[in-house]
Amino acid sequence: MPNKKSKVKGPKVNTITTREGESVKIFEDMNDFGTYLKNETEDNEFDHVHCKLKYYPPFIMRGAHDDPDKIKDTANCHSRKYVRHLKQHVEKHLLKDIGQSLQNPELRFNNKSKQESFDTVTWKYEDETELNQKKFKIDVEIRCHNNGALVDVDYKTGPIISNNEAPSESII
Repeated sequence: MPNKKSKVKGPKVNTITTREGESVKIFEDMNDFGTYLKNETEDNEFDHVHCKLKYYPPFIMRGAHDDPDKIKDTANCHSRKYVRHLKQHVEKHLLKDIGQSLQNPELRFNNKSKQESFDTVTWKYEDETELNQKKFKIDVEIRCHNNGALVDVDYKTGPIISNNEAPSESII
């Protein structure tokens, strides 16, 4: 039998449309998310993107031997250890990977904030950058919950319109 070459598949993604008519891409895998960002950058469509990612952090999956059923109930926003490790993962890996996907490893996300409530811990990271003579703003919101180890990432980009240009779309 002849060898069939496997097709190179793109990232696994679901697309939903909000009531406002905005198209949002939903990912369940960090690698698919990174691949999508890289492809959008190569296609020069990086300055108006809205994506959401729901995933178990790699340090949680390692501890559970890659079996979501073995994740401890204590891995949530009430655990200081979990929150500390998640913050390290976000700042040392997730944000760095986003910068590399956008072909901008110097992206620092210096404008950051943290909000805590009983139910969630939320980090917000913002930065402005330029790629291919397009200036745009990046907003990344990471949220962990009190009912499990699943992490929500909300990634948005929007064009920055200078006063000299005619406004075609508003900033995020």
